[in-house]
Amino acid sequence: MHTNIFYCVLLIGFKQVFSIEFPDDLYDKHALECMEKLNVDKAFVNKILDEDFHISKISPKLNEFMECATISKNILNEAGKINRDILYNDVLNVLLPLMNKTKDKVEIANKVTDECIDVIHQHTENRLMHLHNCLVDTVNKY
Repeated sequence: MHTNIFYCVLLIGFKQVFSIEFPDDLYDKHALECMEKLNVDKAFVNKILDEDFHISKISPKLNEFMECATISKNILNEAGKINRDILYNDVLNVLLPLMNKTKDKVEIANKVTDECIDVIHQHTENRLMHLHNCLVDTVNKY
């Protein structure tokens, strides 16, 4: 299953708002390894989204966790560059279904990926928060 921390976080947010119980396997191995390494638990991750599914406040610990999970999954390399193919696949196979986007998924996934891929390079601080929020906002446009 193509997951990464952005979509795992979205699922947790949906669970909070809609009281849907999601299985633990939505935390991919990369996220779980980083959680263990950084001593972060699911309760910590549960608290990061606001009502619009944005990450509105980021702590150094959350930033470190998100960096670890995205680098571990090769979404983000050590130089800070995003792997477009992995991001696209996650948008197509995880984010769009989560946000109930069923029509024109390939086209929308391409647009979302293209619109957000460079966001991470425009911000030095909280760059993964900006990427996550861009993905959510851009999907909502379509």
